[in-house]
Amino acid sequence: MKRIIGCILKGIGVLLLAGVVLTLAFRFLYGRDLLDSPNDMDKFDEVQLSWEDAMADGALTHEEIAIHYAPVIDQAVNVLLGAGGRGDFITAVDYDGDWSCLNNWENLVSGDLRAVVYYSVQETDTHYFAGYYFYHPRDDAEIWLDRHENDMEGVMLAIPKQDGAFAAPEYMYTQGHGNVFFYTASAPESVNMLEGSRHGGQLLLTGGRPHVYITPNGTLKNCGHSVESAAEHSTYWSVGESGVRYVYGGEAKKPLFWNGAFDRNPCAYALRPLTELWEYHNGPYDGSGVFGSYGAFDGDNWGEDRANPPWAWRNKTRYGYGGSFLTDPAWTINHAVSGAALSAEYVSNPWAEWTIRDVHAVIPAMIDASQVTLHLMRDGWELSDPSWFTLEQESAGVYRVLMGNQRQDTLWLAAPKGTSWRFEVRDAGGKVLTLCAVGFDAEYAAP
Repeated sequence: MKRIIGCILKGIGVLLLAGVVLTLAFRFLYGRDLLDSPNDMDKFDEVQLSWEDAMADGALTHEEIAIHYAPVIDQAVNVLLGAGGRGDFITAVDYDGDWSCLNNWENLVSGDLRAVVYYSVQETDTHYFAGYYFYHPRDDAEIWLDRHENDMEGVMLAIPKQDGAFAAPEYMYTQGHGNVFFYTASAPESVNMLEGSRHGGQLLLTGGRPHVYITPNGTLKNCGHSVESAAEHSTYWSVGESGVRYVYGGEAKKPLFWNGAFDRNPCAYALRPLTELWEYHNGPYDGSGVFGSYGAFDGDNWGEDRANPPWAWRNKTRYGYGGSFLTDPAWTINHAVSGAALSAEYVSNPWAEWTIRDVHAVIPAMIDASQVTLHLMRDGWELSDPSWFTLEQESAGVYRVLMGNQRQDTLWLAAPKGTSWRFEVRDAGGKVLTLCAVGFDAEYAAP
């Protein structure tokens, strides 16, 4: 009997050892591109842009801002999913040679997975806002309910304007699964967050660039390509500090290795303007293009149209309106970080198709104005939170409406042409007050 038990245990041990060996072999084989030479080190050259070089022609362009602050990206890779980990590669939406997003799941192995990051730049009178957006053909997972075709997450920087040098970013916020996390240049203990906002920690810079971590494909809470500060991230349990370190190189390259520490597996990426995708955002939505509807990539694997571009991102918490991640970064930060007080006087903001401004409310004297709340409605559903709007009396019964705590008088939004907007005035119990009226100017500015 003992001999039989011993044989069984020995057999189990052999099977476990074989499993470990096979797993390590799998990770080795699928964690490197055997078609490329490991000595091709020109794939890893990082490009820096100094203030002197940027100003050589006398002007600082938005593209130069995007290049200077292009992030260092630690992309964790799960080789057990997504064609040996390739589902975690950052690439272009048209990586497979066409603009149809309905076949991007299927073309993962055959497509050209060279690294591309999309960017946007906006400008107020005091700050630049540089956004970076990371596309993956698959959001893969062990549990099929967590899977979907196409995926895009991102990061937004707030950079003070200054003469004579590039300033360090002051704020950063990131997106993952509908959650927005805010990072500050100052130490976390000195930062007070407003209700409904999440402080991710301190902004990490490497060589003057923000250093971020992107979670890999998987099923746990910190998976599926959420973007975090590299200083504050929670390591994914089955991957650890393993993956690719993407750096801006001015030219798109493909990872050679994606097992082991990030700094051992660098790969250069190219920047492409977000306008390449914005060009298609109004359709047609006929199954032949990038988007299946306004604000949703066209996808049919594991559900329809489940991934969103940045002009549809908002926070799941009570603040933030559709697209505010991209269309109004000053508003987004002011409504998250106490005392931020960033100017919302935009010099350039091409992503805001709609502006809502010059809002005035008429409230009869028999109604206590301090007890009413305003609610912005878009095509019949509520877009706003009551805390957005502040009433400032101008004359008897007439109130100027300010957009929140920083006296901003304009909302900058992305929404389809033909959108219907209206305001409701409600009492403390939520009842609509029909005796009150709200006048405003809603302007569609996109071509």
